[in-house]
Amino acid sequence: MKKIFLFLLIVSSLFAHKINLFVTNEENGVNIYSYFASGDPCKNCKLIIKNGENIILEDTLDEKGKYLFSSKYEEIEITIDANGGHIVKQDVLVENIKNESLQNHLKKEEDDQHIKILISLFLIAGIFYALKKLKRKN
Repeated sequence: MKKIFLFLLIVSSLFAHKINLFVTNEENGVNIYSYFASGDPCKNCKLIIKNGENIILEDTLDEKGKYLFSSKYEEIEITIDANGGHIVKQDVLVENIKNESLQNHLKKEEDDQHIKILISLFLIAGIFYALKKLKRKN
């Protein structure tokens, strides 16, 4: 039981430093926004944009975790590096970028997070219920 609890604790802490990447076509360009699972922006994180194997741009995100890029390429690969092994990559077809506002995206993600928490709580309750039933049989 202690091992299961310790395992769940370790796994949940792994997501604390997860980097998210949101790309949209606001402001007549490729608008890049990167943030951690906590919602904090990825301040001054390294940004690399490639077309195939060619590096088009190497720069850093601003204090809000944002960068506006005007692309003349149809396909690009966006990489955000926050050091310490925290990297996120996304292949983007520039003409197919969704036109969604950042606020709507963050709201959806927050709602998804709430659903994941509820599912996790039900799973934990189910595990404890099953363990209680097994213990009664023995």
